Amino acid sequence: MHPVELFEVIVAMFVAVLVLHYIAQRLSLPPAVALLIGGGTLAFVPGLPPVELDPELVLVVFLPPLLMDGAWFTALAPFRRHLAGIASLAIGAVLFTTAAVALAAKAVVPELPWAACIALGAIVSPPDAVSARAVLQRVTLPPAGDAARGREPSQRRDRPRPLPLCGRRHADGHVQPR
Repeated sequence: MHPVELFEVIVAMFVAVLVLHYIAQRLSLPPAVALLIGGGTLAFVPGLPPVELDPELVLVVFLPPLLMDGAWFTALAPFRRHLAGIASLAIGAVLFTTAAVALAAKAVVPELPWAACIALGAIVSPPDAVSARAVLQRVTLPPAGDAARGREPSQRRDRPRPLPLCGRRHADGHVQPR
């Protein structure tokens, strides 16, 4: 692919990402769902030339904005306070997902080698902050989870809280919100 054509493809991809992100916001969908649907739709459009991007170009052009977005909206004080829990959940979730997918793949395709099953599990496990943030934004967690979602504690006041996790239970059964 000629460098000018490659540049045009990259600009078109950025525009498509912006449009799909806007559509996802309007429909109250996670942006990842809109991007998956948009990419899947583009894959089936007849007549489009195959796009081959150098992996190093993807690493330099596309990955830094995703990581910067996750890092920019991370509240540092709660993150530091809950670093041990966040790290154990991040490592535990990756290991658990890798093992579960590897076992399921081996059960479905018994002739598949264990190395390939584990590689498949590692590919689909959620190791990055971008996917975790996308999932955790829509989940109601106790206040300790605010650091994982990248929110300051003062930003959670307007959200409903689950009573058993976020209140003090008195002897008479009454729950007092914190």
